[in-house]
Amino acid sequence: MQLIVLFGLPGVGKSFVGNLLQTEFGFYHYDGDQSLPQIMKQAISQKLPITDDMRDIFFTNLTQKTKELLTTHPKLVVSQTFIKEKYREYFLNQIPQSQFILIEANSTIREKRLAARKEYPLDIEYSQKMTLIFEDPRIVHQKITNNIDGGLELKSNLQKILDQG
Repeated sequence: MQLIVLFGLPGVGKSFVGNLLQTEFGFYHYDGDQSLPQIMKQAISQKLPITDDMRDIFFTNLTQKTKELLTTHPKLVVSQTFIKEKYREYFLNQIPQSQFILIEANSTIREKRLAARKEYPLDIEYSQKMTLIFEDPRIVHQKITNNIDGGLELKSNLQKILDQG
């Protein structure tokens, strides 16, 4: 069983990398936003702050969904922002085999990608506020920089990470 968790700020390409892992490496990709409770969706659409009470519900749901998916998908990748370290730690404590990969991109590229989104528009100003509260990870993790559009370099970097085990 292999579980990869892609995390990072909005617009860095978590879903793109998740889809690449699915198409090129045989993983099942689950976008963690599918587990967002309605209260969080409303807060995002109204540009209101997300509270830890909301996050508690969300990460309980996401962790449970991930455990369910692992019963039918031995190679699973989950993509989610994971803004706070305590939720990364919670997830890792619940599913210790999780391999976290931080996806990064510079702010100009992230904002350009966010502006181009059609299916899930996220306001640039709201995204900038998320950047201010994103906690540097202390958990064990790999890192991929995604400043180039296209998958060739990403595919190579992913292959190196997968080869490490």
